[in-house]
Amino acid sequence: MNIPVAHANQAYWDLTAENYDSIFSETVIGRVQRDAVWRELDKHFQAGMRILELNCGTGVDAVHLAGRGVQVVACDLSSKMIEAARRRLDATGLDALVDFRVLATEKIDLLIGDGPFGGAFSNFSGLNCVRDISQAARNLGRLLKPGARALLCMVGRFSLWEMAWHLAKGKPAVALRSFKRKPTTHISAQKAVLVHYPSVSHMRRMFAPEFRLRGWTGVGVAVPPSCLEPVARRVPGVVGGLAKLDRYLNRAPVFRGMADCVLLQFERLGEEFPSGHLSSS
Repeated sequence: MNIPVAHANQAYWDLTAENYDSIFSETVIGRVQRDAVWRELDKHFQAGMRILELNCGTGVDAVHLAGRGVQVVACDLSSKMIEAARRRLDATGLDALVDFRVLATEKIDLLIGDGPFGGAFSNFSGLNCVRDISQAARNLGRLLKPGARALLCMVGRFSLWEMAWHLAKGKPAVALRSFKRKPTTHISAQKAVLVHYPSVSHMRRMFAPEFRLRGWTGVGVAVPPSCLEPVARRVPGVVGGLAKLDRYLNRAPVFRGMADCVLLQFERLGEEFPSGHLSSS
């Protein structure tokens, strides 16, 4: 793994951990988008299963699944995120079901002794910040049981809402950044992180041959992205109505590709790979 990039990513997410919940998880838009992802997670991950979460952030998703009886090994490269996640878990009485670990997605090969897992997921933008997604996919393939599902929610390449918003603000470069083939540097609060915007077809290729893409949906088609949260707070009822509309649009061709995020559902194929197949980037 590229050490300077890894340190920059860790510094960015350590800083973001201080107010991540207030700027996303607890917002009107954040709750609506997360609910949409939870509906899909709940379909595939049932009580008694043991799954792996990548870039778990402040532990919102892990605690949700634990509340349904799912065991979760939840990892994040940011120690600050993990500290916040453990505080959240301590208040629930679900400690026996969640194991939080400070571990970057690029280093999940270190979990070989903990597998195999019955499923895996990654929510929102964490996977967009992984330097070598194809290598992470190969390592993930070694950690999952054949037939297991990996649900990966990533920032999309074409959010009509976001493009219109940034163009209206006179920021065409920001509006079109997701169409760039090379990683884009996102800067916030004097910290920077490299962000990839792979297409669905590119993700399919990077996850082959260990995985097959079984389908994908949009998250936030009619619901606006978080940059419009100040507007959403003034009209939460409208956002709720847009969320209902999203249930009809999120699988529709063309519309799903205009979402703020995309949720990809992969199936782990074949038999277990030999230990020599596993490697870190």
